[in-house]
Amino acid sequence: MGALASFVVLAAVMGQSSAPYVRSRVSPGDEATQCLYWTQSKVTYQQSTVGNPKATNHTEFDAITRSFQSWQDIFASCGNLTLAEGSRVNSRTVGYNRSGDNINLILFRGRACREVVDANDACFAQDTCANTYDCWDDSDGTIAITLTTYDERTGVVYDSDISFNAARFNFTTGNGGPCGIVATPDCVDTDVQNTATHEVGHFVGLDHTLATGSTMNPSAPPGETSKRNIDPGSRSFVCAAYPKGSASQPCFPVQGSGNGNGNGDGDDDDGCSAASGGLAVLPLLAAASLLARRRRGGR
Repeated sequence: MGALASFVVLAAVMGQSSAPYVRSRVSPGDEATQCLYWTQSKVTYQQSTVGNPKATNHTEFDAITRSFQSWQDIFASCGNLTLAEGSRVNSRTVGYNRSGDNINLILFRGRACREVVDANDACFAQDTCANTYDCWDDSDGTIAITLTTYDERTGVVYDSDISFNAARFNFTTGNGGPCGIVATPDCVDTDVQNTATHEVGHFVGLDHTLATGSTMNPSAPPGETSKRNIDPGSRSFVCAAYPKGSASQPCFPVQGSGNGNGNGDGDDDDGCSAASGGLAVLPLLAAASLLARRRRGGR
């Protein structure tokens, strides 16, 4: 990103709430719009068989499993949702397919679209390069993106996919100190579990907060592993939004649903939209990183 773009993102982040947790909204940051949430009792996610194409020992699979499990432990304690890992799949396609089967896919993109796709290719304008060419189509400074497709009227989530930018970042799974000029085998650069735990927060309906120590805090410097451990504020979100023994909770009653949990959109032709959260490195912050929210067009 250029300096101007970096400043715009920084300003947006600094305007965010410092509440213990912030729920994602149909219009990000607009509390007059509905929250995003799952209504089914079980959500299955699946990892791509490719894993991190830059890795050699492929410990990233287990790191991602641990990230989801840390959230599942909270859901098991006070929530109504089960996060279950399915078998690994060969799919490299993210997004929601209205007419076909959908999976909540976790994958790493190992090459940048701008380096492998002709600059005049229509996929850039259509936002389809990532799926067409299996490449990273976001900015170089974005570490990971969670793309969530949801009903604009009810806030009910239909699909959510997490992509990691292995084209530009060195993902590690070690437990040693930060990687220096000479990297050690167990050093930490961009930690998979740290990043994934944050992204799973977006996956279940959390936005960023500036609360110190939060898993959903946008600051994430290289070598950080603290977000592996989910903070009390994010835990309280699970208990409040997905109460054990009750329906998942929207922020406003959903008309026509009968129980206010957003299941009643029937055959209405409500448009679906996609929101995504990711980790972006800002040149203005030296070695620090920021998790930046952005929107894509309706689906």
